[in-house]
Amino acid sequence: MRIVTILALTLTLLMPTFSFGAEALGPSEKHSKSEGLKGKVIPNFYVLAIDNATELSKKKLAEEAKKQGAKRIVFSFFATWCVENCGAEFVKLKENVGKLKENGVSVYLIDVGEKIMQKGKLVSEFVSEFAGNAFPFYFDDNVSLLKDLGIIERNAVQAELPIIVIMDADLKILSVFDRAGNDFPQILWSDL
Repeated sequence: MRIVTILALTLTLLMPTFSFGAEALGPSEKHSKSEGLKGKVIPNFYVLAIDNATELSKKKLAEEAKKQGAKRIVFSFFATWCVENCGAEFVKLKENVGKLKENGVSVYLIDVGEKIMQKGKLVSEFVSEFAGNAFPFYFDDNVSLLKDLGIIERNAVQAELPIIVIMDADLKILSVFDRAGNDFPQILWSDL
């Protein structure tokens, strides 16, 4: 009995180590950090495009949002190993590109944890297959944006994907979703 108790306690203490700082959530559930992030302006950041030279930064994002008249800005964080969930999300986004534009939603796809030089071609093919050329995509190879946003822990190397961050035109976070459900992508322009 004592050995079973010690084993159970040891496993309980070790489990967070293997979760990489992200909790698994079901469809349409907000990420556990969402409420704490709501209303906060995103921090300064930059992520690189496939050419390894073009960057997206907070300043550039704000300028693009103003120029496009965006009411909402969406970051969809993904990786090529997230084929089922991320691929399905991209297909839904692509199918609704007209409604997204109609509702003033600008979408940016951000690959996390994969190096441009090593995985750039694979990431490009992944985006092309599931989202076509409907949305720009960038690389956050060291997962710094998710960490700076406070969505995953500083020591995390990976997150449960996809993660969807919805912001208003002033770059204030409205919501964070982990694996959006059946109401996706309508949730991107609905009342939050």
